[in-house]
Amino acid sequence: MKSTFLFTWLLLISCFICTAQKKNYIGVESGAYFGNANSNIESGMVSSGFGDKQIASFFGLFTIDTEYPRKKAGKTSYRVKYGHYVNKKTAIEAGFGLSYHGTVEGYDEKNFAQSNYLTLTSTINTLYIAWVKTDSLGKAGFGIGPALSFYKLAADINQGTTKQTTNYLLPGVMIKGFWHFLAYPSWFLGIGTELSVTSAAKIDAIKITTPTSESTFKSTKAGSFNGNISITAGFRF
Repeated sequence: MKSTFLFTWLLLISCFICTAQKKNYIGVESGAYFGNANSNIESGMVSSGFGDKQIASFFGLFTIDTEYPRKKAGKTSYRVKYGHYVNKKTAIEAGFGLSYHGTVEGYDEKNFAQSNYLTLTSTINTLYIAWVKTDSLGKAGFGIGPALSFYKLAADINQGTTKQTTNYLLPGVMIKGFWHFLAYPSWFLGIGTELSVTSAAKIDAIKITTPTSESTFKSTKAGSFNGNISITAGFRF
């Protein structure tokens, strides 16, 4: 009788532990990003004279025309996040990772003088703390909170002749949402999206001077918003 009673209590305790909500979670996210840094810089390139067409002739047989400016996006976004449930439907979450990466190439044609190239690469990492509301199962939810973007702008002048890097801290706010199509007590897998709106980076004018020419990229602002759509996975404990 005593052994049966003990077994029953152990079974009840085990069921409670298995079904009780776990208070913490760690997750990773990776996906496609969007933002306005490349578009802002592209506009700055055009207004500064770096939107010319490069024409390369090969022995007079044929030519190749290259239109500038040229935009490129190279990396996928990624993030690591940690959250703690303060009650069944509310969590405080913090995360950090790459949220945007893009490159814009410009060309200023100088005819018989030396023409000038300028390549600007934007890399934005974002740190955030969010107040997250979820359903009772933790399958879907949304969050909002302060964000701080670390914007690194790398300038390559005349194809590696000169390189310089400038860093900016951009405060703002982040809004996010998610849906876990697989949500279990110990782990989850789903999709998520977010948008960060921050102050813009004020890029100072960049002056290029050679023995035979001079070009200037005018001061411009860039990077006031970015976001992503990603796959998210993690475990609860």
